Amino acid sequence: MAHIDDRMLDVNQHGVLRIPAGVWLAFLFMARHWIVVLVVTVSARRNQEAVRLYGTDFNWWLLLLELPALLLLWLCTRRRPEAGRFVRWLWPHARQLAMATAMLHIGYVAWYLWQSSYWLPWPELYLASCALIDLAIIHALYTSEHLKQVFSEFPEPQPDKPAT
Repeated sequence: MAHIDDRMLDVNQHGVLRIPAGVWLAFLFMARHWIVVLVVTVSARRNQEAVRLYGTDFNWWLLLLELPALLLLWLCTRRRPEAGRFVRWLWPHARQLAMATAMLHIGYVAWYLWQSSYWLPWPELYLASCALIDLAIIHALYTSEHLKQVFSEFPEPQPDKPAT
């Protein structure tokens, strides 16, 4: 008896497979330092002490490493029939943007751990754990047939409306 994957029936209003909530969370995780900066910035408007959450060793370069993840999140929000040429051109490369972010994270973690004289639960083991989660995300994006199908589809452009 054939097994039908119910996820293949989860189509959005544009006729393409919906991006699963877990994938949205994974991409938000890949942009984790931007989330921290956003939360601290919003919190600092109410209480200036919130800026202390950055600590003395917050690496601002990490925000540059996560730019592909931000671009990926933006692409996911632009996956509509009225999307422009740039979005349509970049969409087939969405999984590579996730891969680039993960590799940049892993490269940073490898460099950071190489510089550490000994490992502590914070930040060394935390960073290593995050790198493993990045690897799990990439593994899922490249091995799941459902996700391969999600990232191969893009809504057809809307035909031009007749002038009235």
